[in-house]
Amino acid sequence: MAKEYIIDSDENSDYMYNIVKSIITEVGPRPACSENEKKASNWSQKELEKYCDDVDWEGFYCCPSDGPAGPAWVRFDTALLAISLLLFLLTNLNLITKIIFSIIPMCLMILCILIFYKSFLRYEETMAPICKLKPSQNVIGTIKPDGEIKKRVIFSGHIDSTIWRPVEYMGHAYMLILLNGMFSQFPLLIVFSLQLIYALIGFELIIITFIINIIIFIVPGFFCALYLTGSRKNWFSGYLEKMPIKSVLWVLLFSSVPYLIDIILLLHGFELILTNSAIIIVLTNLHFYFGAFFMINRKGGPGATDNLTSVAICHGITKVLHDWKKLGHPDFPKNTEVKILICGCEECGLRGSTEFARRHSRTYNKIYTKCINFEGIENSEYLKFYTREDQTGSDMDPEIVSDLVQIAEELNIGYRLLSMPAMSGATDAAGLVRGGLKTACIEGMHNQDILNYYHTSRDNLDMLNEERRPCNDHGTNWKNRNIRCAMENVLKICIEYVKLVDKKEL
Repeated sequence: MAKEYIIDSDENSDYMYNIVKSIITEVGPRPACSENEKKASNWSQKELEKYCDDVDWEGFYCCPSDGPAGPAWVRFDTALLAISLLLFLLTNLNLITKIIFSIIPMCLMILCILIFYKSFLRYEETMAPICKLKPSQNVIGTIKPDGEIKKRVIFSGHIDSTIWRPVEYMGHAYMLILLNGMFSQFPLLIVFSLQLIYALIGFELIIITFIINIIIFIVPGFFCALYLTGSRKNWFSGYLEKMPIKSVLWVLLFSSVPYLIDIILLLHGFELILTNSAIIIVLTNLHFYFGAFFMINRKGGPGATDNLTSVAICHGITKVLHDWKKLGHPDFPKNTEVKILICGCEECGLRGSTEFARRHSRTYNKIYTKCINFEGIENSEYLKFYTREDQTGSDMDPEIVSDLVQIAEELNIGYRLLSMPAMSGATDAAGLVRGGLKTACIEGMHNQDILNYYHTSRDNLDMLNEERRPCNDHGTNWKNRNIRCAMENVLKICIEYVKLVDKKEL
């Protein structure tokens, strides 16, 4: 009887759907370090206690505004940028001020770019020393094997959620805010550096200044063309492939504002000197700074697919293994301990997963320990197995990836093997790797239309199909995707992975 257990049964599929439904309806949005994040973790802890041998609650402190989307580092960078510009305007007083007030803004811009690189591109903590720390938590469930613990498998998913205002209101056009606003720091650094060179050589190279101003003038149009071309040619990992007309109009509007400002300034006799070049860069990017400055909505979002579907799979794994133990199923782990990690504070820089790994990696790595993180599970057509997360420079464990590929092929589940491209963000797999654990990531997002709902209030329970559908019915768009099948596919893969690890000879 035990051998007839169906992993993707109606009962187990309903269980995972109801996990998502319960957290959304009973708890609601779950911003990092918020009372609702704690409430959701507490809900998850109580649910894990039904199926796990042990459940632990581990608290930690972090700065919820010190994430890749800010707002702490964005506001700090914006303040430094404003100070550097004001100081730079003093360079026309005399030679000494020209040298001093070129060097100081230049150093401030280097600091801005360094903070941008570490905070946004590498997901590192930069504002913690000057930021108010708040409590968050990880919840860890443990299922013990029948015999001696010789191996360990950890499955993880984050429970917090967020809303990015530009995505909520402008969809695909939000990326233009990042491209223009953040990368405007580089031409400012060039302008400040040139002013220092001119001060040292004693004269200004008009032709160089003219070329710089031409580049400044071209950049907004270049980003606009890049953006609109990306929608046709599947650039940016496919994120712009199905850009709606609303987003196209936002892109055209944003890109036209700099030219309108340039024309107004030139008609009023604005000279093409370096101090004016710096003013033009800032003025033509004010709307981008504004968008980045108010990027995060502190109320958070429902986060159905980012990332409650992953949390539901974690709970589904505990239910299946508990059922197996109760039934005396022959595939219940004999020497493999299974841990479930429900992370906090992923949205503010992978803080929960990093903290968990740093605390436990030394102890856990004394035996064979592997981790699989889930992110954005909603695509039933295929799953993505990442070999590397380029933005954080995190390499996934090749043995886990190879095992996942083998299992997916045996189960006839579609998959793609690839690196997670830079500028695509990061997952808690990177946090676990940074903390010293061997990890892989299963991601299930459909890039072509993800920006219609990702990090918005539209990522809600309505996205999930309440009724089960055949797994060959993938849906036609983000509003009718077969998300239940996507969760079922990951659940089957993970249960098979536990079986595979338990049978491995070390």
